Parts: sequence; structure tokens; C-alpha cells
Amino acid sequence: MDTALFRIINICFGVAEYAILIDVILSYIPIGRENGFTQLVHAITEPLLSPGRKIQDKLMPGLMIDFSPIIAYFMVYILKQVVFSIML
Repeated sequence: MDTALFRIINICFGVAEYAILIDVILSYIPIGRENGFTQLVHAITEPLLSPGRKIQDKLMPGLMIDFSPIIAYFMVYILKQVVFSIML
């Protein structure tokens, strides 16, 4: 197996995981969405978080707690396992 390709894919999954964590932290900080860093984090995480929000809205409408980051982490973990099992 090509270790360079393995490392690159692993880094991409790591960036996605850290971006989700940063997005959760930024949701508690009132810095606004005009910030370039915040826009970059949201551009990375929104495709990962929106399916979780749709699932949560269908199953538990009106819930005040956003579980989409947990769902996104779970999706990233499963996708990572599938990709690495295919690569091996």
C-alpha cells in the first residue's frame, strides 16, 4: 500500500474532524460570520453537518440541542473505516 496516499487521506479526515470541533467551539463565540477563518470552517463543515441536521429535524423536530456534529463525526468515522478497508 502507498503510505503517502494513506497519509494524505488520513490528513483529510483529520482536517474534517478538527473542523467539526472548531465549528462547535465557534458556535459559542460571538465573532460573527464575516471572519475569513469562520467562513472557511463553515465551508468545510456545512456539507458534513447538514445531513445530520436534516436527520435530527425529521426524528426530533423543535429540539434545542444540535446533535449534527455527533452525527457528522460518526459519518466521518464510518467513511474513514470504509476507505481504509478498501485501500488495504
